[in-house]
Amino acid sequence: MRYIYYIILIFLVLSGAMAYELLSPAVPAKDTAMVINGQVITREEFNSLCSSPSNGMNTRSDAINFLITRELLIQEAQREGIDKEESFRRSMQNFYEQSLIKLLMDKKFNSLRVAVSDSELDRYISLMGRKVRLTVFTADTLEDAGKGDYKGTETREMNFDDLSRDMRERIVPLKEGEKTEPVKEGGKFIVLRLDKVGDFLHKPPSAKERDNVREMLAGEKRERMISDWIAGLRKRASVKVMLNRKD
Repeated sequence: MRYIYYIILIFLVLSGAMAYELLSPAVPAKDTAMVINGQVITREEFNSLCSSPSNGMNTRSDAINFLITRELLIQEAQREGIDKEESFRRSMQNFYEQSLIKLLMDKKFNSLRVAVSDSELDRYISLMGRKVRLTVFTADTLEDAGKGDYKGTETREMNFDDLSRDMRERIVPLKEGEKTEPVKEGGKFIVLRLDKVGDFLHKPPSAKERDNVREMLAGEKRERMISDWIAGLRKRASVKVMLNRKD
């Protein structure tokens, strides 16, 4: 009788092993880079790790050792049941959400097609390294700003390069004496007037430096478009905040 039990036990073990092999997705031997405690590391995964410039792997040996160590630690964490803990689930959810947002932002950023015209570039470069005198007008409402009914006036003289990106973008198209359109900042509406542009403090940029400035302006345009896109998402969204300042 004991002999029969042994036969049945051996049969069950072999059946389980065969079932596991049949149900597990088979990886062709030519596509396998390593097998660590039964876990297959594909050549695609290995080559991807080796080819990535940001992983710090200097040699194939470094990549092999990294993959072995990583897989052994993953298997040990699974044996200890860490992958079933709530903290792990939350960390995986956070990682998933952050990765999803990054991929979305990368896709959106790369899809934007912007161009910086020669006239835009020339105008921007014509202000670089110069002092500019601005008058900043503030109004309570958009209507007041449009009528010139200002509540506050301030004159500033600064190096164009030291201005915020937003202020640089707004005054670049202006000629002396011209004003920007009103823009809401906080609870006020702000209008800028370009009063005076000083002399050059340094020589104009070289051809290579012009290319760098063009790339910078294109990047700033993309960032502005991304900000406008996000603002549009917020405007179209239905958002209810049930928190108060004490929460």
